[in-house]
Amino acid sequence: MEYWDIYDKDGHFTGRKKGKYEKWGEDEYHLATEGWIINSNKQILVQQRSKKCQLLPGMWALTTGRIISGENTREGCVREFREELGIHIDKDECKLVKSFMKNRLGMIWDIYFIRKDVNLDELVLQEEEVARAKFVNTNEFRNMLKEGIMCEYEEIYELLDIIDNLEA
Repeated sequence: MEYWDIYDKDGHFTGRKKGKYEKWGEDEYHLATEGWIINSNKQILVQQRSKKCQLLPGMWALTTGRIISGENTREGCVREFREELGIHIDKDECKLVKSFMKNRLGMIWDIYFIRKDVNLDELVLQEEEVARAKFVNTNEFRNMLKEGIMCEYEEIYELLDIIDNLEA
């Protein structure tokens, strides 16, 4: 069974852990990560979730994952890219952009930007998790959100604005 470390509402590690499928208390949180690979053309790597996924099957999303016990969010980000897309990233390439609480989900969510050119033909997709991947610019990303085919959350628009203002 996969175990997750338990954090309090202030983001402090409690020293405890729980199994992935155990019941979580109202004031118990666990870590999650999301990675945005942004290439030299300021395009974002997005992936379509497999139809086999329990959560949001078939939706387009970024590379995300929950952090296993003993791991930090940067290490988890590196692991998720390796597992889901076969991309090898050095943890120093992951730049923390935003951290926030998702109270409804009981998660502390850390978002990383990775500036990297990736060849789509070299991806190794984890079939249980990922159906396909592609690069989109911020306008295409926003259109996917409007169409309801991209996973959306409140802070995503702020992140797209940051990318719009990055130097190529």
